Amino acid sequence: MRLLVHLHIYYHEQTEYFVGKLMNISGCEWDLYATMSKLNPVTISMLRAVKPDVRCFEVDNVGYDVWPFIELVKHVRLQDYDLVLKLHTKSRTVIRIHNIPFKGYRWRDALVDAILRDRKRFMSVLGRFSSDPKLGLACSDAFLLEPLPWSRLDRNLVPRELKRLGMKVTDMHFCVGTMFMARACIFRFLQKDNIERSMFPVNPESHSGGTMAHVYERILSMAANACGYRAAGLSTDALVSAFFLIDGLVAMIFRNIFSIRREGSEREKILRVLGLKFRLQ
Repeated sequence: MRLLVHLHIYYHEQTEYFVGKLMNISGCEWDLYATMSKLNPVTISMLRAVKPDVRCFEVDNVGYDVWPFIELVKHVRLQDYDLVLKLHTKSRTVIRIHNIPFKGYRWRDALVDAILRDRKRFMSVLGRFSSDPKLGLACSDAFLLEPLPWSRLDRNLVPRELKRLGMKVTDMHFCVGTMFMARACIFRFLQKDNIERSMFPVNPESHSGGTMAHVYERILSMAANACGYRAAGLSTDALVSAFFLIDGLVAMIFRNIFSIRREGSEREKILRVLGLKFRLQ
């Protein structure tokens, strides 16, 4: 398999961390593309130490890590690759997933280690794509989540953009943090002219939700389902993975007892009571 690795670097002080992780890539041919808002000679030198033929590009600082990825896809021969690995630097932050706090760089590390913890892990993930033709995207199981149906972003903006793109999605799970490995073919839609830089405003100072970058954070993952593939979670931390497994089973049970949610490609509102399904107007 041939792999395209995209690393977007905003925080240059994290380059050493990613260089160490990139050294775990083995067992396949791969090309490294690095994007930066401003080319940095020190950063480029560090990347060349692990991949001498790295290709570095300067991109506008818009859309966080999402627009740089889209712009790269627009300018490469995507058909030359079987898989894409998307990585990027992240600020120190605190995010709570099912009330589990991920502080500092733990969010970044969990996303990266799910694929690049060591060579054995990388080879395992690579093997899953080789052996499972229906696997379209894989990321940390802790961050493969469903949208929030009560938010304007997930209730209105994402479905509206999916409709504009002509994408039918039945599984809305997405990778929170947009670091994943996926089949290259699912991103062909990004090469069309209907997705432009002007859609992505200059980054605000804080990572508040509701921007087009957050819309495409979801759509990049949902593209696997739209192309007939499935997304899978990769274990990172044993305790965290066990929690999400149990939490998912409990949620599934209670969802069939009583729930109101949107389902299917038409996003119909469905009421479930004791396993019975009712469509709501």
